[in-house]
Amino acid sequence: MDYGRFLAEVRRRGAFNSDDETVAVVSNVLMAVAEVLPQREIGAISANLPPELAVYLRPAHVEPDPHFDSQLFLGWVVSSFDVTGMRDKAVGGLDYYADYSGDEAIRRCQTVFSVLKGLMDQPQQ
Repeated sequence: MDYGRFLAEVRRRGAFNSDDETVAVVSNVLMAVAEVLPQREIGAISANLPPELAVYLRPAHVEPDPHFDSQLFLGWVVSSFDVTGMRDKAVGGLDYYADYSGDEAIRRCQTVFSVLKGLMDQPQQ
């Protein structure tokens, strides 16, 4: 699958509003993945990605960061979306991001991972 088809599939499955939003989602998810996986697994994923996407899997560290937890992972994904105009569903209404951003970040990760899984399940050409 080429770059354009990968992004189009992520956009279709995720119902994202624009190509820019889709690129931001994909790049942030892949950069977060690069922080938590060992080099061997990153290499296996990169081998299946178009070069334009594999660049986001270049980790900043040789080994995964042991302190990079699920909240940090989702934080990278949360940074890719605009929350302007979204309702605050947090208890007490004090945290703009606490409730809905986690659900949305998980949905975005699932969307990218589902397209990535489909790509990796295809036989190498």
